[in-house]
Amino acid sequence: MIQTNYPLSNINNISFDTIDLNMHTFSTQPIEYWFYYYEITISSNPNNDKTIIAIGLATKNYSINRLPGCDTHSVGFHSDEGRTFHNEGYTGSKYAEKWGEVNDIIGCGYCPNTGQIFFTMNGKNLGIAYTSLFYNWYPTIGSNGFCSLNVNFGQKEFKYKEANGMSVAGIISQELLNKKRNY
Repeated sequence: MIQTNYPLSNINNISFDTIDLNMHTFSTQPIEYWFYYYEITISSNPNNDKTIIAIGLATKNYSINRLPGCDTHSVGFHSDEGRTFHNEGYTGSKYAEKWGEVNDIIGCGYCPNTGQIFFTMNGKNLGIAYTSLFYNWYPTIGSNGFCSLNVNFGQKEFKYKEANGMSVAGIISQELLNKKRNY
């Protein structure tokens, strides 16, 4: 399991201490539609029938031995049956088709104002998976077998076009910049 060091924070917590300070984003969407987003691209998965890949979100100190969604305070979209999981390990909810082939691109998005979590597959939004989940989320990826993944936090264009300019890295970088500017 891999987890980022920085959480997805609530965009409403940004504050400015001086009049001449302003925040610049690359999005033209109103603040209530802002979301965090990241994608994985599968570069190899030699045992696709047995390897489960999971993308999602979890709170800090989530167990490295559990896939996202299989334990408390986590959400995950699993490749083996296309199910989403939230705080559980065995049943999940049918959400989409099975995935996990080489070149599949799977994304995870979180809107901090609504607590909505959604996933994408090969550039297509699969719809809202969960609502009203307000935690300090960390992007989390896991697998129960060998595979290779490329992770895109916004350093290049997303397959899901609506997310361009709404990456995890861009908003976090701006928030860190704002913290440094506070006098």
